[in-house]
Amino acid sequence: FFFFQAEDGIRDAQESRGLGDVYKRQSTQSTWGVLFQEMAEHHDSSGDRLNSTLIRAFVSAQQSLQLKKDFKPRNSMAKIRREQVEARKGKHKKTKKGQTFAKNLSKSEQFRNMSDHRIPIEDLLKKLGTSEENGLSQSRATELNKNLGDNSLTEKLATPWYVKFFHEVTDMFSLLLWSGGILCFIAYVLNTSDPSNLYLGIVLIAIVLITTSVTTFQNAKSEAIMQAFKNMVPPKTRVLRDGEWKSIEATKVVIGDIVNIKLGDKIPADIRIIQSKEMKVDNSSLTGETDLLLRTTECTHPDNPLETANLAFFGTLCKEGEGKGVVISIGDSTVIGQIANLASAAAAEITPIKRELDLFTKYILFIAAFLGLLFFSLGFVVGYDALTNFISAIGITVSNVPGGLLAAIPISLAITAKKLAKNKVLVRNMQSVETLGSTSCICSDKTGTLTQNIMTVQHLWYDNKLVKADNKQLKKPDFNFEYKTDSIGFRYLHECAVVCSEAFFNNSTPEAKYEVLKKIANPEQREKEKLRIDQEYQESLKAIKWVDRATVGDASETGLIKFFQPIEDITTTRRRYPCRINDDKSESKIPFNSNNKFAIHIVEYPTQDSDYCLFVKGAPERVWNMCDKLNIEGRMCPIDENIKKDYASVNLTLAKKGERVLGFAKLHLPRQEFPKGFNFHCMNVDTINVPLKGLNFLGLISLMDPPRENVPYSVLKCKAAGIKVIMVTGDQPITAAAIARQVNIISEKTAEEIAEEEGIPMELAMKKANAIVIHGDQLAAAMREDEGLPESERGRKLASWLQKPQIVFARTSPAQKLTIVAGCQRLGHIVAVTGDGVNDSPAIKKAGIGIAMGITGSEVAKDAADMVLLSDDFSAIIIGVEEGRKIFDNFKKVIVYCLISNIAQLAPFTYMVIFQFPLPLSSILVLCIGIGTDLLPSVSFSYEEGELNVITRNPRHKTDHLVTKKLIIYSYVTNGIMLSLCGMIPYFVVMHDFGWDFWGMFYTGQIKGIPPLENDTFDETLPNFGNSNAKCIGSELKAINNAELRAPDWLYLQDQYVDLRLFYLTCSNGVLQRNIKTVSCSVPQLSSISLRPACYTTESLKYAQSAYFYGVVWSQVSNAALLKTRFVSIKYQGLSNFFMIFGFHFEISLMLLVAYCYPFNLVLGTRDNVWYHLGIHAMPMSMLMLISDEIRKYLIRNFPKPKPYKPNWFERNSLW
Repeated sequence: FFFFQAEDGIRDAQESRGLGDVYKRQSTQSTWGVLFQEMAEHHDSSGDRLNSTLIRAFVSAQQSLQLKKDFKPRNSMAKIRREQVEARKGKHKKTKKGQTFAKNLSKSEQFRNMSDHRIPIEDLLKKLGTSEENGLSQSRATELNKNLGDNSLTEKLATPWYVKFFHEVTDMFSLLLWSGGILCFIAYVLNTSDPSNLYLGIVLIAIVLITTSVTTFQNAKSEAIMQAFKNMVPPKTRVLRDGEWKSIEATKVVIGDIVNIKLGDKIPADIRIIQSKEMKVDNSSLTGETDLLLRTTECTHPDNPLETANLAFFGTLCKEGEGKGVVISIGDSTVIGQIANLASAAAAEITPIKRELDLFTKYILFIAAFLGLLFFSLGFVVGYDALTNFISAIGITVSNVPGGLLAAIPISLAITAKKLAKNKVLVRNMQSVETLGSTSCICSDKTGTLTQNIMTVQHLWYDNKLVKADNKQLKKPDFNFEYKTDSIGFRYLHECAVVCSEAFFNNSTPEAKYEVLKKIANPEQREKEKLRIDQEYQESLKAIKWVDRATVGDASETGLIKFFQPIEDITTTRRRYPCRINDDKSESKIPFNSNNKFAIHIVEYPTQDSDYCLFVKGAPERVWNMCDKLNIEGRMCPIDENIKKDYASVNLTLAKKGERVLGFAKLHLPRQEFPKGFNFHCMNVDTINVPLKGLNFLGLISLMDPPRENVPYSVLKCKAAGIKVIMVTGDQPITAAAIARQVNIISEKTAEEIAEEEGIPMELAMKKANAIVIHGDQLAAAMREDEGLPESERGRKLASWLQKPQIVFARTSPAQKLTIVAGCQRLGHIVAVTGDGVNDSPAIKKAGIGIAMGITGSEVAKDAADMVLLSDDFSAIIIGVEEGRKIFDNFKKVIVYCLISNIAQLAPFTYMVIFQFPLPLSSILVLCIGIGTDLLPSVSFSYEEGELNVITRNPRHKTDHLVTKKLIIYSYVTNGIMLSLCGMIPYFVVMHDFGWDFWGMFYTGQIKGIPPLENDTFDETLPNFGNSNAKCIGSELKAINNAELRAPDWLYLQDQYVDLRLFYLTCSNGVLQRNIKTVSCSVPQLSSISLRPACYTTESLKYAQSAYFYGVVWSQVSNAALLKTRFVSIKYQGLSNFFMIFGFHFEISLMLLVAYCYPFNLVLGTRDNVWYHLGIHAMPMSMLMLISDEIRKYLIRNFPKPKPYKPNWFERNSLW
């Protein structure tokens, strides 16, 4: 039942929302492997994993190079480049160890310092010993292939499955179970009369083999990555050898080969472009972006080889045109090869909960082995034989293994995944849920996460006037709009906003409406039905307002077109000003990106003096700095101090309202410099051949993306939970601060406000303020200041910012987001990071827990994340935090429950060795408790709701371990001993009722006597008490049949028919006397096995052992109830956990089945005790356990504290 619940949890999590092919439904067979290894991480195809891994590594390298470009001193870069060139030429710089500089570079870092894209093509061809006209000679190519090897990626040797299986079956926990199982088999061989050891050994070995087999089956994943790289190598390619074009195997391509690339070809190696005929490549396998990139002979990014236009990378695809290039890297030396080696060698980080469980396993292994060996040795000291000592050691070892924990861990995680799935959270790595519970800092995006990602235009600023922007379609015709659509200033702003926006209305019929077509077999009928559906949908669109129409594009541009569409159809506007198409078929535009923060469109806009117009849209401060004139009613007025003040005032006003502000500008390009047919270079802003200064500013448009309804409350809950929430956004600081204030991230005055109000310097205000807003430029400046400082002194300024309680980072780039995450981690935070774009994936991966957006997130971001917010709603994170904390608490409860039970299982063996009375609990009943009656109650803690303070306490510190000294003392000493007494009391009561005196049982374990003859009957009136085989020779006891003296066999069936009073005889002054005290038998019960009275026989021990087992089962009900809470009283928690109640019924039902079902009596050694021997005598002690624990919790809550924020004595010493 519980397994099905857990399976449903996985399926619900994976099926809650369709996220492409990445998240696929798992079979039952694979799910349990996932639970034990990756905890519900998706197992998509190797190709999908390959793409995401490559893209994440490639983007991380891009961001690293960007930061390097910004912060690395030029002379240091120059030195690296010179050394790299020398290394390539063979002038190897030796290190102290005699290694070359090239070998000293990390293989995964070499491409960062490559220079082949920068040096003139003539020099490059000369260095490589080739020419554009003839290529390499065949002999030279053969020699290079022999020296450098084939153009293929080195395949890692896969570890054989049997080696992996061997590793699994020989880990610490498995070895513990193996040892117990083997000892059981040895004990059975030594004494075949007791089959319980055989059953116990089989069960233990079966547990090891089943769990390790499933784990091994699922662990074979990493080698699939390198296997998938084979698909990236094209089978054939055209190369120039000896002046002739030849088609050769791509694996035989060498450095220096001239290759020809045509439409549809895969790039066979890393090449430098030497000729391009409108050649465009698809780099999506590396970058995740599907836009085609034009390849040219021009080096557009000297400091970033990953973005330069004159390189094409191995494995990418030529989608348009054709070109020619020279091979500069092959095989493992290519960019993709280096990243592949990095990806395949990367080890998965151990989650905090996995680390804690491993530590717990070591503790249990040590304790079990130590106690087993200790009592095995002590047994010889007190005189037990080797077999008895073996059995004791087995019982002690097995009793220390918390069997319920093995099932509770994966089921707890699966249940949590199911709960989170209902709240639109997809858990891809379920162990990360507990990490989220440990989170002390959340770095969150703003747009779409904290806000609704529904942008609507709020205000317009044009002609130096601020007006309210009410939507034409949402107001009545007679409404008095503040803006005038026929004014020239509005028209200019309208044209620029629409032309610079890439968003458009999606009028295509939704795929869901085509579902009915699957039922139509006839193609003609299907086509007619499809046409009818399309027509109906297009008719239905006419009744839908533009603001409610589906769109394609980002939120801001969607808001713009929904505002301007009712004024004039956006398609009409765009057709009036088409984008200039250059001779190479490229469009004259540069899309918006997070680095530039503006977009450029060059359109055909004929005027008296110009043919083309430059339109710019972007961050207002960026666009404003490009301009020197402001359009006012068609006049271009020079920007003076008054206009600057007006602009700053309006921008500030809008930003303070929390509105996102966009700036717009244009410039009519003079015909003399830019005649008709002019080709514009729009690869990037560094190479564009139009002026980006002296533009005419057209105005501002502000849009509002309101906060999500639950976010302000969720942020307050985070603060109450001791979690710092940091906003990291690309918006301008004032807007970011306004939104942060609305969602409760900022609640105090910012440093800027304090500096303005008090008239103090900004540096002093930063120290004084608790709330700060940091611009991305400030972060970049702080990084530059760190250059030249020792590693231990770097990042101090960032650390001082991050120690503030309320922080917003504005105008940041994705690379800086990675820096912020690293800074938080250096301060000891467990960081959760939200993101949606490809550029966010490195930061998501680096975080303690990465969280991707399900709606707006890219597949790469989702693949890098541990959790996916299907609704893109920040409030779902706090639900995850609560569930994560509940998991940690519940794991503690399961461990305590199991350890307390372990003491009840361990104590009988301890008592037997120390006090030498018959063993109160057999080894097979130890197993019945560990993986029988205790299993479901321990698993039921997985369903336990959190305590009242679960979300109000501070995050768990790294030093707060799952298993602590307080937990061990509480489990092993306090409640463990009490639970063992719950078993010992029924044990002694039953033994007494069957004739054995309480004190008389002590130290009888090694008392030896004479085995009576078969028909002997105890008679206290006879001199020999009925033992016709016993006699005294002086003071020495002898057997008439010369049998040796021995202790009675209490544990097995050898003496089950013997009245043991005949055994316990001794000689005193030549007279037989009894040497053990007995009492009258008060329960004359016939044994269901021997069919004789149980009194005074070894059967009485079987009944007493059964009573011990029954007493422990009853008391575990109280134990589980008191463990439902660690801090608050059980009266507040209640008994609403259905699965725990079900577990109680299950273990009691199992107890009754074991007691009264004959086959169980025969196999497990239990007996059909009368009702008042079913552990009833354990009730008072179990109630004492419950009451004493309630007193402990009361004192934790109410005992006076030495200081307001310091825990009291009971909390410090007993809150486990």
